Amino acid sequence: MKFYKAFLCGVTLFAATACTVRNAGQTELKEGISGQVTYAEGNMMPGPGQKAAPKGIQRTVFIYETATGADAEGTAPLFTAVRTRLVAKVTSDTAGNYSVKLKPGRYSVLTGEEEGKLFSSVSNDKGELSPAEVLPNEVLKYNILVNYKAVY
Repeated sequence: MKFYKAFLCGVTLFAATACTVRNAGQTELKEGISGQVTYAEGNMMPGPGQKAAPKGIQRTVFIYETATGADAEGTAPLFTAVRTRLVAKVTSDTAGNYSVKLKPGRYSVLTGEEEGKLFSSVSNDKGELSPAEVLPNEVLKYNILVNYKAVY
């Protein structure tokens, strides 16, 4: 009977391990930001026969120290430069998914667009562009909707 219990435990442990799917070299993000970049263009108004929905898109995501409109050159939502320190940049995959390891702190998260411009359509009551706060030992889910060519 002990043999069967040991055998059953071994098979169960093997099955649980074998069913875990991970990419080679992939490590789980424990602190930072992850999300999806989606793109909307054209008529996004709901209506009969309309099936407009944002789609995941590959973009470079730029993470700056917190920036306000006064720290940026250009006109919202497309800026030509941000004058705070660039902390990190990452390219989303073709479905728009991205993740980046960051220390706890406050950041501005923008995407790279045509002609080298930076996109941010969100700000808070302090005027911070695309604000994001990473807390200790947490991953902030931060989705970005690039919609400067959309009509609502």
